[in-house]
Amino acid sequence: MSKIAQRMSEILAEGLGCRSTLFAENCSENSCYVRLNRYPPCPNFPEAYGLVPHTDSDFLTVLYQDQLGGLQLLKNGEWINVNPNEDALIISVGDLFEVLPN
Repeated sequence: MSKIAQRMSEILAEGLGCRSTLFAENCSENSCYVRLNRYPPCPNFPEAYGLVPHTDSDFLTVLYQDQLGGLQLLKNGEWINVNPNEDALIISVGDLFEVLPN
């Protein structure tokens, strides 16, 4: 996962018109790391809900969805489901990515 995240940061830097090494040069092992999470199925579904609406505060999220789904995103003021694809990873930039290039 860390190799995927590193490569994605290079691609994103290039997309911003910067050197591919921009983020690697400005991150240290003390401030940048990979965190892996696993969210088990909710035992009370559908009576209980998941997380409250939020943004990811990190730099970059690499997400593999199981076939149960549950991921939603806000588009034009409406929540839409993100259909799981077992052959793909979801790459999402977080709040930190928005402020780093500045």
